[in-house]
Formats: sequence, structure tokens, C-alpha cells
Amino acid sequence: MMSNFDKSEHNKKFIMRYIVMHHEGVTEDEIRAFTDNELYLQAVLSFRKAFPDYSIDVEDITADGDFVIAHGIFRGTHMGDFHGIAATYRKVEYPTMIKYQVVDDKIVNAWPMFDQMELFEQLGAIHRPG
Repeated sequence: MMSNFDKSEHNKKFIMRYIVMHHEGVTEDEIRAFTDNELYLQAVLSFRKAFPDYSIDVEDITADGDFVIAHGIFRGTHMGDFHGIAATYRKVEYPTMIKYQVVDDKIVNAWPMFDQMELFEQLGAIHRPG
């Protein structure tokens, strides 16, 4: 049985492999190797369709047992429909943080956190007053 420290380190490496895989572009089957959570899978595929070249450059990663938090910069080019916004071909870049729950080398839950206003502003869909 792994200690909490060993489990934390193992899960951090697992999530880093998963994130690095996105830099190379991924197929649905490759993502499925990391998760059985259908809702999360569909969210990732939606982002991949809208931003096919996206990557997350991790600046910090921490873990405690089954939970891993990765903080970094999301970068991509808007080349497909995203929440009703047709492709703008604009490059976007914004900070993101994702909390993952990993059990037996599978992402069972994920909670992405990012400034949606910043993203929609970069896409030209909204303008902040001021």
C-alpha cells in the first residue's frame, strides 16, 4: 500500500503525463485512457474541437493523495465553434487551474477554474466596461 506522499507523487506524474499529451494533440481514445468520466471527457473534446492546438503550460502542480491541482497558462487558437461563437482564429491565453481527483490511474473528477470573461473578451464576444 502506498503512503499518502507516494500516492501524491504518483498522481502528480500521472496528471503531468496527461497534460503533456495535450501538447501533441490527442484523440478521444487517448483521452479515454485517462478517464471514464463521460461529462469531463465531453468537456475536453469540446475544448479540443474549438481550440485544436491548445496546450496548458503548467507553472505549479501540487497533490494530496487522490487530489492534484495544476495551475498554468492555457494557450490555443479558436478554430471551431465554442458556445455558439464561430471560429475567430484568434489566439487566446489565460491562466487556468484544474483540480483533478485521480483514483487507480483514472481521472474520476475534474474541476477547471478560469476567467470565462477573459476568454470571451479575447474571442471578441464581450467587451468589459472601463
